[in-house]
Amino acid sequence: MLKKIILSIFVFITIAGAQNSVQIEYIQKKSRNTQIGSFIKNDITYGSLNDLGYVLNLRLYTNQNSKKLELRNSEITIRVTAGNSFVVIVDNKENANLHQLPVNIIFAAGSFFAPLEYFIPLLKIAISEEIAFQKNKIIIGEQVQKSNFDITGIQFEEKSNGLLIKIENKIKPTDYECWPKQIGNDTWLYITIANAKADVNKIKNAVTSGIVKQILAFQYPTSVQITIRLKGQINSAEPMVAENGTDILIAIQTLSTEQADARSARNYERELQREREKWKLDVVVIDAGHGGDDPGAISRSGTREKDITLPIALKLGALIEKNLPGVDVVYTRKTDTFVELYRRGQIANQTGGKLFISIHCNSMPRKKSTETGFEIYLLRPGKTENALRIAEKENEVVKLEQGYEKRYQQLTEENFILLTMAQSAYVKYSEQFAEILTQEMGKHLDLPNNGVKQAGFYVLVGASMPNVLVETGYLSNRHDEKILKSAKGQQRLAEAIFNGVKRFKDDYEKALSEGRASQ
Repeated sequence: MLKKIILSIFVFITIAGAQNSVQIEYIQKKSRNTQIGSFIKNDITYGSLNDLGYVLNLRLYTNQNSKKLELRNSEITIRVTAGNSFVVIVDNKENANLHQLPVNIIFAAGSFFAPLEYFIPLLKIAISEEIAFQKNKIIIGEQVQKSNFDITGIQFEEKSNGLLIKIENKIKPTDYECWPKQIGNDTWLYITIANAKADVNKIKNAVTSGIVKQILAFQYPTSVQITIRLKGQINSAEPMVAENGTDILIAIQTLSTEQADARSARNYERELQREREKWKLDVVVIDAGHGGDDPGAISRSGTREKDITLPIALKLGALIEKNLPGVDVVYTRKTDTFVELYRRGQIANQTGGKLFISIHCNSMPRKKSTETGFEIYLLRPGKTENALRIAEKENEVVKLEQGYEKRYQQLTEENFILLTMAQSAYVKYSEQFAEILTQEMGKHLDLPNNGVKQAGFYVLVGASMPNVLVETGYLSNRHDEKILKSAKGQQRLAEAIFNGVKRFKDDYEKALSEGRASQ
């Protein structure tokens, strides 16, 4: 063992330029005195954890590739990673605690180095002796006859205006906190006590009274959590140390019936208002289909889908900005650029979108076709051959994306059932908007109304909000193409879609104000 320690020290000469070490001093057994490799950086003393593990008879497991180290005994595992400041402590029941050091673990010359001032206290749980870092020395004291439990019980004492909780503790608490959280009609009190071991069975089976309904206790490697369920609402929970310097007291002040009723009413109104504001339709995301290297459908005369969808999107956005105060417009693209399908949904989510409209033009395989008119699509597995064909055509653009095979490998036809279930919170409003939109477009456009349909469009998958895809017309039909490529036709399309947005917003927010709209 000493050969390994000495080797570590001399290897470190190549890092620090000179031999550096920290003395380990055993108070009871001087013969065990030794040293470990170390260095000083920014006035912080770092010590070799590899050396320290050997000295303390801990098992070491290292992974040179991932730069990870584990120090173990039969009950505790301490994990560190080079270049990372977090230390994970796991017990043999897989309970884990996370500690953050003020600086990162350093890996050098095949060894892991930690700031000793901050790391040594974490070792107390892994060895049976007292250990401390003092004046650039590691002092190891006599073997500690540790009591099985620091926290031995809990008592409740009812007061005229509340409750006094007494947590029986044998040691002076170093760090503790408590916070209440109201859930339903009850209050849950969460108490965390660091660096303590509790008789959790005794605590969970403590005698309860009055407002105490339930007690839970959990032992973690370096802390104890006690959770108490209290009947009704409370006014405050104040933790303090008792006069004996070890017990923890928590003074609970309860509410009178009148106070509880008043608070419930205020909380309900605040929560209702927050929900109304949260779901208010204040951001519309407009997605102009295709763009850049992706022209989309192309007519016999050369009209490209990407050159139709963009001006319609911009005109629609201008109408919303002018006529719907308080509604922000987000465009997935405002120029002739290529935007990946998955990225369009990301943009909608990241900007807080409340409604997503993807604008496209239809086309048949035969360039001269009698198929005509507009249609609105919802995200669901396609039922008809034509719907499947259109979705396949629109989804084909993913092949322009780098790494598309991996990104879209799960989006098979059968998996769209699961995807639509994931968006079930928005289905009701997607359907409502689609119906309104097809009505408004039918009233204002010189195009046949093909109604609301469904198909598996990738672009709709990621938008976590009400969403539709609008096929504005057929570029393979000369009558449709004439309307789609003209500035007047594009403006009328934008106005028809705007009318649908405005009507949906009015209906939706009216329902919201009446408490009928919910996600």
